[in-house]
Amino acid sequence: MTTQLDPTSVETPGPDAGPLSKAEIEQFWRDGYLLLKGILSPAEAQLYRQRILDILPGDLTIPAEWHVRMGRIKPYRPSGDHTWDTPELLPLFINEKLYTAMAQLLEFPALRVFDGSLGLSLRNDADSDNAKSRSQGLHLDCSVPRDVDNFLFTLQEVQLGGCYYLTDVEPDGGGIHVVPGGHRIVEEEAKGHPRGRQLHSYWSELEHLESVEVTGQAGDFAVLHHLMPHGASHNRRPTTRAAMFLRYVRTDQPYGYGAEPPRAYNAAQLEVMTPLGRRLLGLDPWD
Repeated sequence: MTTQLDPTSVETPGPDAGPLSKAEIEQFWRDGYLLLKGILSPAEAQLYRQRILDILPGDLTIPAEWHVRMGRIKPYRPSGDHTWDTPELLPLFINEKLYTAMAQLLEFPALRVFDGSLGLSLRNDADSDNAKSRSQGLHLDCSVPRDVDNFLFTLQEVQLGGCYYLTDVEPDGGGIHVVPGGHRIVEEEAKGHPRGRQLHSYWSELEHLESVEVTGQAGDFAVLHHLMPHGASHNRRPTTRAAMFLRYVRTDQPYGYGAEPPRAYNAAQLEVMTPLGRRLLGLDPWD
């Protein structure tokens, strides 16, 4: 298991210690989301997009365990696992530029990365009963157990979730929908209720909020605060959107997600791991 670090004994990444400017860091904490530009080069984005598209069966027979809704496809393994950490895709988990940006935002160098689910959004011409042009309702994805009465609202609790845009995402192109400042709306409402974590069916039904679509270019990464209500846009464009979702937490995250035992990796996966990657995936201790 990864050794825990004493937060008082580690050097906090400063505003100039990574790719983000002080203004970008302030923007994230104000808005609750940020588009990290150029985490991958256009050539890298195209390479990983094709690797994800290659997962689709050649005869387009969609496996029964995959989730399909309104043109959105989420592949699952036969075991029910949604994490795609194959040797071909594992470098996306351990990208040094992305890690450094996350360490800046979380003000802590020792992080864990997980999730690794994939999203494919095909063109969907069907009429929608959702006036906000979303194929997915607004909700929260946060590593805070449902039996917790309320959020802690501390930096240690924050989970940074988001996804690589591996295709250019134009308006109505399948991008993420967010509520600007939505994390502060959630915090204010949750603080006003003794069981704020359980409101709105555990924050899975948030249709009373207005959202906007985050557009971007191939190689960008859209990062969201864990209290950011979000959903997905319909893809009305001809290009199939491909994305990988990742989550980062500090190793001192209060619910233990930052200290979980690592997954089992085979020789091919271990071969593509860097020293940074071994720490991010829990194989080596940070100290």
